[in-house]
Amino acid sequence: MAYTQTDLDMAERHIAEGEQHISDQEMIITKLRIRHLDTEVAEEVLAAFNEMLQVHRHHRDVIAAGLEGDH
Repeated sequence: MAYTQTDLDMAERHIAEGEQHISDQEMIITKLRIRHLDTEVAEEVLAAFNEMLQVHRHHRDVIAAGLEGDH
């Protein structure tokens, strides 16, 4: 598949958004812990966000390698 700079930019944006989701979720977990509330579901969501971030990073790397191969 041929990738473009636009594809790479979108992948980078997805990574940045994923990092923000993780930061936000970590804050939610902290607030729950302060209130001595259950964090199990929040931690599961955080794990899913981390997994998705790894997918986005891998996809970005594939796109970047594809663009480098075009030169």
